[in-house]
Amino acid sequence: MGSRRVEQLALTLLDGLVFAAAFWLATVIRYGELVPPTEVRWAILMAPIVGVVCLLPFRFYHQVIRYVGMNVVYRCLAGVSLTTITLLAISFLRADEPAVARLVFVPFWMGSFLGLVTIRMVGRIILRRPFGADVENQRRVLIYGAGEAGVGLLTLLEQDPSVQVVCFVDDARRLTGRDIRGVHVHHPQSLPLLLDRHSIDTVMLAIPSVSHKRRRELLEQLLGLRIKVLTVPDMAELESGRASFTDLRPIDVRDLLGRESVEPDPELLNAKIKGKVVLVTGAGGSIGSELCRQIVELSPARLILVDNCEYNLYSITEELEEIDSGVTVVPVLGNVCHGLQMRQVMHRYHVETVYHAAAYKHVPIVEANIVNGVANNVVGTLRTAEAAVSVNVKDFVLVSTDKAVRPTSVMGASKRVAELTLQALHEHVQAKSSTKFCMVRFGNVLGSSGSAVPKFTEQIRTGGPITVTHPEVTRYFMTIQEAANLVIQTSSLAEGGDVFVLDMGEPVKIHELATRMVELSGASVRDKSNPAGEIEIQFTGLRPGEKLYEELLIDGDLETTDHPKIRRSAEHYIPWDELTNVLQRLEAAIDRLDQATVLQIVEETVSEYRGPLAESKAS
Repeated sequence: MGSRRVEQLALTLLDGLVFAAAFWLATVIRYGELVPPTEVRWAILMAPIVGVVCLLPFRFYHQVIRYVGMNVVYRCLAGVSLTTITLLAISFLRADEPAVARLVFVPFWMGSFLGLVTIRMVGRIILRRPFGADVENQRRVLIYGAGEAGVGLLTLLEQDPSVQVVCFVDDARRLTGRDIRGVHVHHPQSLPLLLDRHSIDTVMLAIPSVSHKRRRELLEQLLGLRIKVLTVPDMAELESGRASFTDLRPIDVRDLLGRESVEPDPELLNAKIKGKVVLVTGAGGSIGSELCRQIVELSPARLILVDNCEYNLYSITEELEEIDSGVTVVPVLGNVCHGLQMRQVMHRYHVETVYHAAAYKHVPIVEANIVNGVANNVVGTLRTAEAAVSVNVKDFVLVSTDKAVRPTSVMGASKRVAELTLQALHEHVQAKSSTKFCMVRFGNVLGSSGSAVPKFTEQIRTGGPITVTHPEVTRYFMTIQEAANLVIQTSSLAEGGDVFVLDMGEPVKIHELATRMVELSGASVRDKSNPAGEIEIQFTGLRPGEKLYEELLIDGDLETTDHPKIRRSAEHYIPWDELTNVLQRLEAAIDRLDQATVLQIVEETVSEYRGPLAESKAS
């Protein structure tokens, strides 16, 4: 017999004893005798059977004792009341026998209710804190936030015998000094003292509605205290249903950056999407897939996904179809360098808006594969743009990068050539085509493939070391969700040939970011000043093509737009008549796999680029 059936049988027997004992005690109270009178003995024998049967409709024996809560009280009230009414009715129906005094049923009802609830509450305590449990090794937790999220988190943690919630901390003065479910609430000023006095090893943040700025201030307090910090999701994720209060996770790097997002403008979001046929190239990549997720929620007439990786294309297609948005999703296994295919796809589906996110973006990989990197980033952009012009696509948006500004890598230089191509093409075709081209330039996105943050997280999980290229290397960061959201809104601001720059906030020193991530994992950095630290940060040296500092602006001034996080940059470009000859030479060199010539043409075209050829000449 399974353990569950044994538990149910034991509970049934205990409940039967409770009903019998409650009726016997009620007769003692009513008649004042330990031996019940003859006319009530039948009821003492019937009470266990009637009681258990009356509990069944309320699914009383489907509950897991370890996790019973307040709902057991309501079920007990209903079950005991039905039992009392049933026994009272039977008593009156026994016409040939004296009826049981009605006053007996009042203490019976009370005794049965208290007995059933007590059994379950005692059982819950025993099962949650089993005898012999290693109490000394329990995780001692402080919950920051005594609101709805904090109380919900407390309820969750009470079910885990390996966790002990020691106290709450909350900013609200009105809660200081009060108890919530037996757990005391303290003011944040007491935080360092509480951590030390109660040997707390984990702080759990249950403050989903606070601003990123306030969250960052709190994290700054916790830095250096060697305490593990976990958090519940923020309000946006809770309200959208993507997460719940129980989804505890390590601190999101967004909290460390303290970056505040701007509420999206619905008009800008919908202008180029709603009711239109939209095509996304590189749809299976980091930025491309996030663009697709947000676009499908904006009700396009149809969404075309283009990617040259079958698995990535399959994954994003499956994900979008599970959303059940009613939008037709069309996967196209294709190469953006294949102009005829791009033209056929755009013509067949009457595409109106294109987001060109297809690119080879990893600096070391492109540096080691120059011809293919330039072909994909430059020729792929050219062919896709020419296809858009030929079928009169209304809007074409290139997803660019801050590495295109004064590039030191082939990847960055190739993206700058792609920008120059669209700027020149717009100037060339604007008289005979209605296609509007624009470019969106931004820095690193958190969580993208190859990003430093996921790598650091994994290195911390395995105990280090964390690898950073240089102590002074600095980068701009933005969440992938915000980046995609702003790219979509940018397409509505384009006038043609625009270079848009997203507000990335303040640049972040990667060494400091790694240090904070280590400290908020509950560990410390091992270095000369702290040789006893758990995790070491190693500097590996800048990789080929990498820069210490990234920039977003080549020259000129930034103009404001209707969105506070989007700026327009007025930058120089090469006229089409001049650039077309360069592109023809570049394509010919790519066809010959002539890496040296490809590099030479890229260096000549992007005047700010100082590549390996220029360096070799200088030396």
